[in-house]
Amino acid sequence: MSKVLLTGANGFLATHILSQLVDSGYEVTGTVRTESKAEDVFLAHPSFKSKVKLVVIPDLSAAGAYDVVFKETQFDYIVHTASPVPDGSGKDFDQDFLVPAVQGNLELLHAARKYSKDLKHFCFTGSIVSVADVSKPFSGKVLTANDWNEVDPDVARQAQHGHVSYMYAKTLAEKALWKFVEDEKPQFTVSVISAPLIIGPPLQRLDEHAFGKGRTNMSSDLFYNTFLKPGTESSGNPLFSTYIDVRDLATLHVRALAEATDKNRRLLLANPEPFFAETVLEILENEYAQLHERLASVHAAAIVANNEEDVAHPFKVDDSETRGVFGDKIYRSLRATVIDTAKRLLEIE
Repeated sequence: MSKVLLTGANGFLATHILSQLVDSGYEVTGTVRTESKAEDVFLAHPSFKSKVKLVVIPDLSAAGAYDVVFKETQFDYIVHTASPVPDGSGKDFDQDFLVPAVQGNLELLHAARKYSKDLKHFCFTGSIVSVADVSKPFSGKVLTANDWNEVDPDVARQAQHGHVSYMYAKTLAEKALWKFVEDEKPQFTVSVISAPLIIGPPLQRLDEHAFGKGRTNMSSDLFYNTFLKPGTESSGNPLFSTYIDVRDLATLHVRALAEATDKNRRLLLANPEPFFAETVLEILENEYAQLHERLASVHAAAIVANNEEDVAHPFKVDDSETRGVFGDKIYRSLRATVIDTAKRLLEIE
């Protein structure tokens, strides 16, 4: 049985990856930052108790943070999802974003190289924010694996904005990974799966009435507050429209361990259907007639009439290499994503 280390195992994406790894027969060790987060995983999925080992690592960027994990287990694969996200609690770019993202990445890579001599593959959860500055208007350029978001850390320090800090730290963390690969030439191959907005039904433990209390993930909050929250008025396209379903993204992380190990790759993703407000609301209205009164009204921004294609496709992504590895059938329909996400969020509101 192949052994996998999964970091940030309690997260939105990671919980889906964890579930699929278990279903695929892998022996999984997961890392979490606190005992309570480990308890949350097992409370949400009691069957994992006999199949998953969770290790508490409070500070992933601390020197030797992963040593105890690697000394106990020889891993065949690593899936690294753990990274600081903007949740309103941290505003210092260096302390709350840069150091955890970059140094946490390097600590794991160095430990993997040192201790796991038989490690075959390291799969890193990247982001489209490392490929392009998504805060700027769409330029019309098709993004490829050769593109980078050129970031200046001082800009993030001055901005003191969580989303800017995330974007810059995520970019610098990935650059540090590729520099490690170039300098150290590790015994394992690396794939970076660069995801856009991740939408889908949360699988992690969520309390009832969790919204607005810091107990949900960012994209679930975005979906609920934009489309489902009573009294919400949506305008135009408030969400980043290039997206992927969290379940599809999790599947590709798991498949990468078997299908993307022959060489290092930077894999870009984007569902060809845009996550566009008017389309999402049309799906919701057709599926949930009882929610008609509370569903947000769309007042399309003027840009829709002027250049609807650019609004619907704010970033065009060349995912041909990703399809070359995994095939063409890697994205489920927008309708399935919207219906399943709404169903789950309405259960816990």
